[in-house]
Amino acid sequence: MAKFKGFGHPVTLLLCLFVLIVSGCTTVPTPQNGNMEQEEYLEILPEGPTEGTALEDQLPQPIETNTKKFIDKLNQTEPPQGVSQDPIANPPYNDKRKISLLLPFSSKSSRLREEAASMLKAAELAIFDLNKDDILLSVHDTSGTTQGAEKATKSAIDMGADLIIGPILANSVKISSAKAKQYNVPIIAFSSDIKVASKGIYLLSFPPESEINRLVNYAASKRLKRYAYLGPESRYGLRVQKEFVDAVINNGGEITGSETYTGNDIAEMQEPAKKLADFYVKGVKKIRKNNGRGLMSYDAILLPEGGTSLLSLAPLLPYFDVDPTKVQFLGTSLWKNEETVREPALNGGIFAAADDKNKVKFLSDYEKIFAEEPSRLAPLAYDALTISETVTKNSLSSIIENIERIEGFYGIDGLVRFGNDGIPERGLAIYKIENGRFKVISPAPKSFSLELN
Repeated sequence: MAKFKGFGHPVTLLLCLFVLIVSGCTTVPTPQNGNMEQEEYLEILPEGPTEGTALEDQLPQPIETNTKKFIDKLNQTEPPQGVSQDPIANPPYNDKRKISLLLPFSSKSSRLREEAASMLKAAELAIFDLNKDDILLSVHDTSGTTQGAEKATKSAIDMGADLIIGPILANSVKISSAKAKQYNVPIIAFSSDIKVASKGIYLLSFPPESEINRLVNYAASKRLKRYAYLGPESRYGLRVQKEFVDAVINNGGEITGSETYTGNDIAEMQEPAKKLADFYVKGVKKIRKNNGRGLMSYDAILLPEGGTSLLSLAPLLPYFDVDPTKVQFLGTSLWKNEETVREPALNGGIFAAADDKNKVKFLSDYEKIFAEEPSRLAPLAYDALTISETVTKNSLSSIIENIERIEGFYGIDGLVRFGNDGIPERGLAIYKIENGRFKVISPAPKSFSLELN
């Protein structure tokens, strides 16, 4: 038996409850496109290095984790007496709810490896909290490649998986989906690329589209009508821009100005920022000339950046005479970090994101048990396990019917439900940056209306 401490007493983990299958961990296939893994991952963590830059050049050396030790320990664990070590040939497993977790443990990207290790720990925590003895969780390594994802999916299906959780990367989800659909096995994946979602393939993630819709709906409720956009000409930026335009139009507003730039160098940002600033100043002068009559060039401006890129971009607008007290600065969940609240230009800015108050217990338990902070995607792994337990326990209805239930699910990251297109609908809060802190000015909903939009 393997024992884990941290819950006030040792927690015993039996092999019959948690089987680890490491698919393809001895070899790491080379991706057909060297940047593919990086570009897909940036859709999930877009504040990372820009597209076209090697992740390994900008990140620390491979991070040591306890994942290998954990894998070795589970592989050495003795099964209960009389139970075969072959899960497929093991009759007692037939009455278990079999869930498979697919993650990139041996990815070439240290950031992905770190995410996988933390997500596995979150999955362990969920298993302990659920305390169900009829759940069999198998864990499979995708290597962060499409080849690895295909192999891991086959391994999960061969074990008789009722439901697959993962992979992370969009291209891997696409490959896993094709295989899983052949055997009618639903997937709850972590990609934020809604193009890979479909009936039976559900995305437990935070697509930027849902954030933008929530944000613009709120802004429109405050009678903001004229909008501008200033963002990167990246895949993430273009997705945000398209949704922003659609959301503004759907709310009866208009886009009056739009500028983009390439890369994350402040030198590339200056000219487009100045163009929008000059447009704003021109409108202000016109209003003054007409004795206060007329419309501003724009009431609000969206800056879909995070990290150092945001800290470079945001101050340019006040520098070129855009008044943040007169123009509402808008952002995405990338704004939610401690650096952002210290930037004067962003004081008063608003954005949509998950409500953090639901994470307090999870963060406390995780840090107590593993002596480290969870990764950004770890809460998703925890929620995926709890959702999986819910949707597989009712034998009178199909797993897919249960996943698509109208009331959705309430987890660490708040409210979520899935349509029959696999795209998640999130219950998000609106945050405002106020005097160096984040303040919730519009709470996340506690429940959905009982109809799908």
